[in-house]
Amino acid sequence: MIARSTRFPRHPATRRAMTLAAVMLGAVILGAGTVAAVGGMSRGAWAQGVPLAVTAQGDLPGFQPQEVAPFLVMVMSTAGQNTPGGGQTFFAAGFAAADRVEWTFRPNPYAGGASRSIGPPRPTADRLFGRHRLMSVELRLYRGGRYQTQVFGQVEIQGGRRDADLQTFICDMTRRVLDAAAQ
Repeated sequence: MIARSTRFPRHPATRRAMTLAAVMLGAVILGAGTVAAVGGMSRGAWAQGVPLAVTAQGDLPGFQPQEVAPFLVMVMSTAGQNTPGGGQTFFAAGFAAADRVEWTFRPNPYAGGASRSIGPPRPTADRLFGRHRLMSVELRLYRGGRYQTQVFGQVEIQGGRRDADLQTFICDMTRRVLDAAAQ
């Protein structure tokens, strides 16, 4: 007697069940590959296509509260060109969007006190040389309403649109948060 191949069962219901199981297993494997591909994209290419809203909390010297977010957008747009997260677009928003970056500015205490100083009076010196304030800054990134990463920094700034130290600091913080998000 010749042995039958045991590759496929004789009963049609069992054959259908095995075929269905093979199709479902293939779909699960294909679905896992798709999820892995999309999951890999979500940090890189997919994330770059979504513009980020920029919100600001706290006072930034030299700016009215409504001027801070547009200024940050202007500087941040030029910051991330040569970073892994480069090419990111930003827009100013007065609300908490799902995809956003939140800036928090806190002035550090001034420890100058009421000591005697040699030189021009304080208001004159501030006018001539500018008042440099030490600020603590936090930058948080949210994607899809979920917290992703946070960057901290301190900077001594004069304030205003023409402050080169402030612009350099904003660019540095933007690059750091985009780099952290791309990893």
